[in-house]
Amino acid sequence: MNLPACLGRILTSLEPFVVALSGGTDSMVLLAAAASEGIDVAAVSVETGLCPAGEIATAKKYAEALGVSFEIIPIEMLEISAVRMNTPARCYLCKRRMMEEVERWAEAHGYAAVVDGTNADDDPEDRPGMRVLGELGVVSPFRICGMGKAEIAELAEDLGIPVAPSTSCLATRFPPGRRIIEEEVERVRRAEALLRNAGVEGRLRVRYDGERAVVEAERSQHALISALIERLRELGFSMVEVQTP
Repeated sequence: MNLPACLGRILTSLEPFVVALSGGTDSMVLLAAAASEGIDVAAVSVETGLCPAGEIATAKKYAEALGVSFEIIPIEMLEISAVRMNTPARCYLCKRRMMEEVERWAEAHGYAAVVDGTNADDDPEDRPGMRVLGELGVVSPFRICGMGKAEIAELAEDLGIPVAPSTSCLATRFPPGRRIIEEEVERVRRAEALLRNAGVEGRLRVRYDGERAVVEAERSQHALISALIERLRELGFSMVEVQTP
């Protein structure tokens, strides 16, 4: 297929490179675009212990389907105090550690650059970790080319990549300044997986403060979620509420 001219030029100029593959739509489309052009590309995912259920498995599935070399790098992110304590520096430090590991892998395996799926609609004010990209020289082709979610969705359709609901690191489910506990992360992960597997669509977040779980979802999904409240309680939530984001 013919990629947008700007995107094609950037990807060709960076070859060979590594895509930091999250399992979300943006990075998957970026990888598929490179593979469609026969570019020398590899994919690396970082398993932080804070990834939503199925995210790394999805990344692996599509990388293998594209015939692309794929690596998973495990990191115990909760061993970093500022991450574990959910401080304002959490996102920046987590992103920096992830990208440093991806860059080390790329250098060790002979790749010239690391790229990621950050797009033109991503707001640096909402994503402190974006500062890391400039500091480490990670390239964001979609952002450089002014491509936002709508343009990426069109490209995804052309490339046969499904557009998945946006998600985020599970650390965002806990109140700022409250210690993040591995068992509670797993409880939230299982809750979101239960809801997705039951058919809940669109935006979904299970916020948790240690006592009350607040399920954020589109209003059209509230009836389905309400029917699953008892199953959520069985996971260990004493109180469950449903809200619109």
